[in-house]
Amino acid sequence: MMRSMYSVISGLRNHQTKMDVIGNNIANVNTYGFKKARVIFKDTLYQTMSTGSAPQNGRGGTNQMAVGLGMMLGSIDTICTPAPSQTTGKNTDLCINGNGYFVVQLGDEILYTRSGAFDFDVQGQLCAGGNGALVMGWLADPANNWAIDTNAALTAINIGSLSVLAPRASTIMELAGNLDSETPISDPAAPNYPQYSVVTSREVIDSRGNTHTVYFRFFKTAEAAGSTTWTYQISSDMVFDDTDTTGTLEFDSTGRVVDVDETGSTDPVTFTITLNNGAANISLQIDLSAITEHRGESDVSVRHVDGYPAGELTSISIGSDGVITGIFSNEQRVNLAQIALATFQNPAGLINVGQSLYRESSNSGYANVGIPGSGDAGALIPGSLEMSNVDLSEEFVEMITTQRGFQANSRVITASDEMLQELVNLKR
Repeated sequence: MMRSMYSVISGLRNHQTKMDVIGNNIANVNTYGFKKARVIFKDTLYQTMSTGSAPQNGRGGTNQMAVGLGMMLGSIDTICTPAPSQTTGKNTDLCINGNGYFVVQLGDEILYTRSGAFDFDVQGQLCAGGNGALVMGWLADPANNWAIDTNAALTAINIGSLSVLAPRASTIMELAGNLDSETPISDPAAPNYPQYSVVTSREVIDSRGNTHTVYFRFFKTAEAAGSTTWTYQISSDMVFDDTDTTGTLEFDSTGRVVDVDETGSTDPVTFTITLNNGAANISLQIDLSAITEHRGESDVSVRHVDGYPAGELTSISIGSDGVITGIFSNEQRVNLAQIALATFQNPAGLINVGQSLYRESSNSGYANVGIPGSGDAGALIPGSLEMSNVDLSEEFVEMITTQRGFQANSRVITASDEMLQELVNLKR
């Protein structure tokens, strides 16, 4: 009887532990990124009353007889199943649609979390709300055309130093549109030559962000069977003269440019603007190959020119691949950083350290760091947060069965106590 009482004490103690786990699950039913736990029981030692024997000498075999000495906790497992996402409308809130974990730095320690409630602090650091853990990833390199090297070592994402976009000088220009094939040939012997010209212009940017205007003039100079020739002039002051860049465009019978400057090719033309304002000279590669000569209105214009003035960061957006894009006051969009995700061979082996954070363990395996959307890490859902995977109906059922188990164990103690009382009463 005493043995049975000590056995059920283990049942009471461990059912209380299971109730503690259930209570923690229910308490975190609205905790973003929370992963529920479950308790697994197993029986413990046995006291052998009789060992089993094999059949022999015309007798059948006998089984072992043993009395169990109670139960014990087998494990408390973390259930890493994904949970639904909840839309928040905040562009720095992120939900992982997969098995990945955000990599964060808290002090000198690298930790992991499923809770994507992030925001930028006053210094431009992307950090977790509540505990200030810094989100890890890769920063863009302004000196390398804002490229992001995802093979480099992880670093805390800080866009504070990237909030100002330096000016970029124009280097490429492309013209497109039509020159009217019905335009007469301009007579160099007549006054006001060229008499029938088409003029257009476009601003360009120097290395200090200043704007300058480039002017173009086109006029027809020759016609032959199956081809026509136009002369172009490029000027930086709208005073077209002998000092300007001048060349020819040859069109075939279909109105397509087949030759620029009698070179046998349609390669871009180089035009240089000499500056004395402290900025570097502007060297433009001007592509004229998309101009056509058809009947109709002359509407040649600059279709594209690169370069931009200086700008300040006005807003950011985060893509499903974790790329943080900055939108600047000069209407430029530049990739500033990319968020990293980590996956584990056994995510249930991660160590809970509180505050929705996990630590790598020997049984979780090493963190496999990659970009969102690669492997089974999952893409990001911006403007959303992952909810808890706690199912209240399941937890309530577990609570009922745990309560009944605790109650049944306590009844054994009551029954054993009554039996001991009967033994004591035998002496009377």
